[in-house]
Amino acid sequence: MRRKKAIVFTEYLHKLESVESAKRAGFAAVLVTRKTRKGAAEVFDEIYEEDLNKREVWDALAKTLSAKYNVKAVVSNYDHFVVQRSYLAEKLGVAATTTYTACCTRNKVLMRKALAIMPENIEFSVAQTLPEALKAQKKLGGDVFLKSIAGIKSRCVFHVKTPTALRRAWKEFTQLKANLDEELYNDFHYLDFRFDYPNPRETVLIEKAITGKQVTVSSLVDSHRVWHAPSVCDIYTAADIGRDDSFLAFRILPSAQPRKLWKEAKQVTETAIKVLGLRNCATFTELILDKKGKARIIEIASRMGGYRPLMYNHAYGIYLPDLLIRAVTGRRVKLRKKAQQYVSLLELFPTKQGKFKRIENWEEIQKDSALRYSKIKAEPKKIVGLARENFEPVAVILLAGKTYQEVKAKSLYYQERLKVIVS
Repeated sequence: MRRKKAIVFTEYLHKLESVESAKRAGFAAVLVTRKTRKGAAEVFDEIYEEDLNKREVWDALAKTLSAKYNVKAVVSNYDHFVVQRSYLAEKLGVAATTTYTACCTRNKVLMRKALAIMPENIEFSVAQTLPEALKAQKKLGGDVFLKSIAGIKSRCVFHVKTPTALRRAWKEFTQLKANLDEELYNDFHYLDFRFDYPNPRETVLIEKAITGKQVTVSSLVDSHRVWHAPSVCDIYTAADIGRDDSFLAFRILPSAQPRKLWKEAKQVTETAIKVLGLRNCATFTELILDKKGKARIIEIASRMGGYRPLMYNHAYGIYLPDLLIRAVTGRRVKLRKKAQQYVSLLELFPTKQGKFKRIENWEEIQKDSALRYSKIKAEPKKIVGLARENFEPVAVILLAGKTYQEVKAKSLYYQERLKVIVS
């Protein structure tokens, strides 16, 4: 009997877009998960629920899947599971980013070391103790970022300029350790790597702070080609709106940066993709354009940016999940280059930790003709807090408009107007 063509997904939380894209393209969608979540059975053609913290389980899964399906690709929609994705793909003999390269995109220390040959890499040091961190801060000039090496979405990131501030950040991060996400901070010891994988619970990254404009590049990669989304995405941080936190206040597409800087950012991204050896995946690269217009790499992930499908769909009419399935299965990708409108994606955070009560003036934005999407992610009475304290956003909002200045002005307005109230 001919084996059915399939795409295997490592874990599933709530992002269904690429799963649906795989099924529309004629592939069986197969899920490998530790626990089957509500609604998964209606989406996937088959689900394998296993104890995934054992290498022998992954090895056995590879044999089972290979016997039953003609697996064309292994995909992860989440940073948490890109290492497992690549390990399974290697066992299946499917073209994919190697396990080591996936580790480089999952662990910021490995990434910095791998990209050290690039002048666009940011100066860094590694610390496991406070004295080591203080020494690194002095070596890097004092103005630095203390970062969790496995965090995502700007969580557990501390901008410090003095030894006193670094001591405070170190204490805060140490207190967070007990509650860190097990999936994100896994050291993958069970996969028995033949290389050193710094433990995310015991190691922090100290990076030299670079002043400039932050942008992101969304890309798709097959075995030998790279496609970049038409525009870079402009990033406005919490600091840009006067907040003492590390979250991204809003992102705008298309970018207001000069086209030559779009090109610069994309060229640096493509070089990093090739240096790392990324293939058959989506990539999401964060960069900072310094005062001279030179792009410096903040980090690169081997998965799609969380809100980019929504943003590019509304701004350009491009549906990235469909294109991801084309790329990972070796088919050509075609990207529309002309924007239809400007969009801005906002995340809302409280100014202090507490139990979520409500968002002040939420009804106002619901009546705004610029609104394209909104979702309150926090349940009533759920503990919410700052991004640097490892909390997720309370709400997400997408606005659209005819001009860049229009959506920027509304983004600034609503970041001030929509206050997250906690008790």
